[in-house]
Amino acid sequence: MRRVHALFGAALFGAAVGAISIQGAGAAELPEGPSRALVASQCTGCHDLQMVFDAAGISREDWDGAIEEMTSYGLKLTPDERAQILDYLSTYLGPTAKAAK
Repeated sequence: MRRVHALFGAALFGAAVGAISIQGAGAAELPEGPSRALVASQCTGCHDLQMVFDAAGISREDWDGAIEEMTSYGLKLTPDERAQILDYLSTYLGPTAKAAK
């Protein structure tokens, strides 16, 4: 869990610096897949998608922890939405996604 906090802390800082330094640059796009639009809409409610990409490669358990952390910051999800987001992130941005980069 500490790894997830460190990853997201660093990603938040990186996203803030990146947003300042590359304003106007093209936004990152999520891989095609079920629930892509749901993930994009929920994640970008608080931060850009670069933060999500920076965490790519983490395990399903770590993604679950990340979602839990985001809910502690105020993210509101139904149980079904949470399950869809976890499935998407762990499938398309899990450990195999990091290997494909």
